[in-house]
Amino acid sequence: MRKIIICLLLLLVSCKGTEKRPYTIAIDKNWYSIVLNGQEANLNGFLSEVLLTIAKNKKMEFKLIEANWDDIFNDLDRKKYQAIFSALEELNFNVAKYDFSEDIIKTGFVLITAKGAKYENLNDLSTKHVGYLKDSPSLALLQRHQDIFASPYDALPTLLDSIIKDDTQAAILSIIPAYKYVSDLYQNELKIIEPSLTDQAIRLVTLKDENRDLLNLFNKSLEKLKKDNQLDKLKEKWG
Repeated sequence: MRKIIICLLLLLVSCKGTEKRPYTIAIDKNWYSIVLNGQEANLNGFLSEVLLTIAKNKKMEFKLIEANWDDIFNDLDRKKYQAIFSALEELNFNVAKYDFSEDIIKTGFVLITAKGAKYENLNDLSTKHVGYLKDSPSLALLQRHQDIFASPYDALPTLLDSIIKDDTQAAILSIIPAYKYVSDLYQNELKIIEPSLTDQAIRLVTLKDENRDLLNLFNKSLEKLKKDNQLDKLKEKWG
């Protein structure tokens, strides 16, 4: 399928006397594989600015292009670009074929409770009601705990309000919309329990044993962004 260039060059910074082709990185802006509850544009803005910040800091060039979800890995395999942003899990069969950067942002599920609640994990919620959004993969997490009453909800605000009313004692929600709501509208009533229930994250992905220079550069730059608190600031900006 045809790809649309969403950003010809995130940054053009040339060192005198050097000419180097930019790294091409692809992104599927729809993020069908993760639950975002309308936060797709925010996530894409965050990832674009992470790349822009690294480009500025390293005085180098990146080309970010949009790819269709059903083509993005095939085209990576064909070496049409050097890397992709992906939520692909680091399972053994994936690690055998691809190299992964450090986590850029977590995308798994978290537990949400009332601010004053003492629950620390799903095991503490035996015989309690835990809410989830209908058609969400989070139901699979609840089904592992047969002594928990799983309560489906149609809308995210209704789900969170149910905790405040004590109709449910907790909820499972994808981490990105969870921080958007709990850190803003519900900051005085609800809290997010760390760590996340699943180890999913968005990372930079390359073919196995190729473009190691790009992956090493990205990891070092990401580590510096974390150390300087820049990554958290970008998360807050685009949250």
